[in-house]
Parts: sequence; structure tokens; C-alpha cells
Amino acid sequence: MGVIDSISTGYRFVGQRPGLLLLPLLLDALLWLMPRWSVGPLLEQLADLFRTMTAGANMMEGNPFASPQTGELLVAVGQTSNLAHFLVNGLLYRVPSLLAVLPAIKGGHPSVEIDSVATAILLSLLFGLAGLLIGATYMNLLARSLPIGESQKALSINSLARRVVRHWLRTIGFLVIVVFGLLMIYIPGMLGITVLTLISPALGSGALLLFGSFFGGLVIVILLFLYFVTTAMVLDDLAIGHAVRRSIHLVRHNFWHTLGFILLTSLISLGMGLLFRQITQLHSLGVALATLGNTFIGTGLAMSLLVFYRTRILAMQQGESQASA
Repeated sequence: MGVIDSISTGYRFVGQRPGLLLLPLLLDALLWLMPRWSVGPLLEQLADLFRTMTAGANMMEGNPFASPQTGELLVAVGQTSNLAHFLVNGLLYRVPSLLAVLPAIKGGHPSVEIDSVATAILLSLLFGLAGLLIGATYMNLLARSLPIGESQKALSINSLARRVVRHWLRTIGFLVIVVFGLLMIYIPGMLGITVLTLISPALGSGALLLFGSFFGGLVIVILLFLYFVTTAMVLDDLAIGHAVRRSIHLVRHNFWHTLGFILLTSLISLGMGLLFRQITQLHSLGVALATLGNTFIGTGLAMSLLVFYRTRILAMQQGESQASA
């Protein structure tokens, strides 16, 4: 099954099961009703720091971070910031949310201004963990509705809850491993750059540029080859190690198809997001219509991911069986 076929099949499944839209709709309603947890005061303090760096006589020339534009950008981000958006996990579990995509949309409740770094970190962690749990629930509900996959489909509420918690814990473990591995590369690299900067500022700047390009490219490659890890965890109920190996194996054997799927689904999300942004200009009715449309588009793409993953796995297994025979 090709990329287009996977996407069309995903939307057909969602069209037959409109109940799958309920969880993301409730999540958007929650974000609309609850107060905005803003870190605007913290970002304003950081913006003042950058302004001081800009005005200082010893500012490093060519430093893109020490500029007036950086301070203005931080203030603008702070005005629309909302830590509650961590409840929406679109990267790992593809949970759609219009309010997370368009942070300028505000509910009727006043903002809660957070001016403590410790409080901001704690709330981000709590909202993030809750978002992973919501995401695991969402993808399990999608997997139950997909008639293909190795995991059991007909589950009681208690069995489903145990599966969700198991996948939630595995996802946390997976994130810890990935972050720890990246830090093991990033920290020594930055220490080396610091030493080079002390020896020669010009040499340090060049090393920083090269390391930044290398590290950014490395992160992109890792995210690409681990693209299907959470899908494998949920749809096939695999442990972390098995899910990682299956994701790498799938991407390696279907690199261009995977890249095409990612690019096409991203293009659909971006294009529809621009459309929904215009619809939200129709006040509350526009926000409601755009939320419903965004939820349908996002859920269809999430289901398409499951279809694409599973059909590719079946094709590889069939090919390996024929080769061995």
C-alpha cells in the first residue's frame, strides 16, 4: 500500500468511527476553559538580559542571540505562551489540537503569570507527563479501531487501562534514553567548544557553527529512524528495544516511502492549519468549526500513520518469508 493509499484508508476508517474524534475535542475544550499558564514574566526577564547584552560594549560581534530582535521575539512568545499546551503530544502520539497549533487563541479565563523558574519547570513536567498519558490513550483507541496489527483488539476497560499505563511508562523510558544519549554527545561537545573559545574566540565560533550543524543534523536523522517507535509500542505492544529495532528496520527498508509520508502529511497539516487560522477569525463559531475540522484532519493523519506502519511491516514480513522459502 502506497503513501496516498495509506492516507485515504486512514480517513476512511476515521469517517466510519467518528467517536475517535471525542478525546482530542475534549482536550481542546479543556484548553479553552482552563486558565492560560503563561511564562511571559520569565521570558520578559530573559529579553531584558538580551537587551543588556546588546547594549553592552563587550557584546560578541556576529552573535545572533545577542540582538534586539531576540528580545522582541521572546516577549512575543511570552504573550502567547501556555504551559498547558504540553498536554498535547503531537510529536510522539500525533494528538491534534487547534489551540496548541494556534496559541494566540485564548479562552475567557485570565492568565496565571508564572515568574519562578522552578515552578515553570515543575508545571512543564507535570503537564508533559499528563500529555504522554493522554497521547497513549488516544493512540490505543485508534489502534483498537484498526483491524490490522499484532496486539489484541477486543479489550475490557481494565485491560485497556493497563495497556495505556504500560505504553505510557515505556514512552517515558524511551524519552529518557534518547535525551540521555543526546546529552552524552552535546555536553562534551560544548565543553570542547568552551575550551577552544578560551584559546581563540574565532576558532571557538567556527567550532560552534560546525558542531551546531552536526548536532542538528544528528537529531533529524535520529528522529527519522525512530519515527515509528511509539506506533510499534502501541499497535504491536512491543517493548522499548524491540520497538526501536523495528522502527529502524522499517525506515531503512522503506526510506523514501517513509520520507514521502512524513513530507506529505506535514504538508497537509500545514496547509489545513493555514485554512483553519482564517476560519478562526469568525469569532467563537469559527473557532468551533476550525477545531472540529482540525481534529478530523489530525485524527485521519494519525490513523494513516498506523495504516502505513502496519502495511509496510506486513509487506516486509511477506518478502522475508518468500526470500527464505
